[in-house]
Amino acid sequence: MASKSSIARTGLRIATSVVVLAAGVAAVTAAASVPWPSLSTGVPTVTVTPDASDQTRVCPGTFVTVPSDASSSSKLTSIGGSFAVVTGASPDGTDVRVGELATPDATGADEKPTTLTATGANGVLIAGSQTQQFAGSDLVGLASAACAEPTAESWIAAGSTTTGRTSTIVLSNPTEVSASVTLAIFSEAGPVTAPGASGIIVPANSQKSLTLAGLAPDAVSPVIHVTATGGQVLASLEQSVVRSLDPGGADIAGPTDAPATTHTIAGVQIVSTSAIAERAVDAASSDLPAALRVYVPGTAGAAVSVTLKSETLGVPDVTASYSAVGGVVTDFPFPSLPDDTYSVTVTSDQPVVVGARTAVVSGGTDFAWSSASPAISGTFLFATAVGPNPKLMLANSQSADAAITLTSGSGQPVTATVAGNSATGIPLAAATVYTVTTSAPVMAGVGYLGDGLVSAFSISPPSPLASPVTVYPGG
Repeated sequence: MASKSSIARTGLRIATSVVVLAAGVAAVTAAASVPWPSLSTGVPTVTVTPDASDQTRVCPGTFVTVPSDASSSSKLTSIGGSFAVVTGASPDGTDVRVGELATPDATGADEKPTTLTATGANGVLIAGSQTQQFAGSDLVGLASAACAEPTAESWIAAGSTTTGRTSTIVLSNPTEVSASVTLAIFSEAGPVTAPGASGIIVPANSQKSLTLAGLAPDAVSPVIHVTATGGQVLASLEQSVVRSLDPGGADIAGPTDAPATTHTIAGVQIVSTSAIAERAVDAASSDLPAALRVYVPGTAGAAVSVTLKSETLGVPDVTASYSAVGGVVTDFPFPSLPDDTYSVTVTSDQPVVVGARTAVVSGGTDFAWSSASPAISGTFLFATAVGPNPKLMLANSQSADAAITLTSGSGQPVTATVAGNSATGIPLAAATVYTVTTSAPVMAGVGYLGDGLVSAFSISPPSPLASPVTVYPGG
């Protein structure tokens, strides 16, 4: 049994512990209520605005094709004809440096591919376009092209290599380094195995031309995916047609939009439909009726809906539906349409690549390829060259109206409204540079149309200029 003194000492220790604990709690509580000094260190950053690099455009130059004679030369031939290039810049007085590309693969080029270079400073715009008209015994028609930016990747949905169809791939490299180019080619039979389609070297400041038939013979409906490393290139396809012994037109097709589930072609000119229908019963003319070219990457098929909007007020929209097989290219005929210019909107449940072909047989025979292009907003610049009845073709896929102001170096500004979900055409002057300001995004293209002549090219927005960059310096 513990003694009374032991119990007393134990109780004292317990009491003392309670007092010490209480004091500690009080100290912690007091410390929590007193502001502690703080130290914060943010990550040091520097905002740098890089100098804007120069902006460059390339005009493809004189039409190139296979020699018609039995020459043993492996080079292609540049075809003469009425050729015109028109270029310009905004604001007035902007210094535009004009140069030429070497053409080691082609002989007889009177007009070399043209390069346009100007500062990339904010607000500076440059533009150009070219046309070439043919009226020979083996080549007729009108070929037009925009002077466009070189890129590392592009798609072309145009051309054919069947009997009487000559297609040439033209790769223009305006950069200071060589470009190594790969061509992935697809047709109605699927991917094309093409030796020589990879590792194609396009020297700096040069243009290289290749016959598509040498890579994809007997292709009815080719689509080409162009990728470049090192330098960048502008890819285009030049096609001419001979039906039996009669020349059937010529055109230059530029790049079209990359695979996507929605595309818009600003203007497809549908003309002389009755005469074309009569001619199309002949197998040699089976590619005269207007058609939509569709390529579905991958193996899954696509449900495709096409809506055509007339530029003429009061004409109802026309919609057609197609089933496209995955991995192949298909040319779908457009539904029966009155002669007019139409914007073409394609929607699909799978990403697709599209292009459109149309023709004229009144007063002669010619055809045109049209490409899909992204919407362009704000202010942009474009040029017409020499050709019949040039027209700015505009498509508005938004619900809001787009107010358009069109100005040139001479003459009064022209204003127009492209109603929501509609299309509009504005007559233009030839050989003129135009500035367009739009209140809402629109798709745009330029079309030419005359007796036995038809051609068109799309207008694409310029690449973004240099933007401020946040730099995190290393310690």
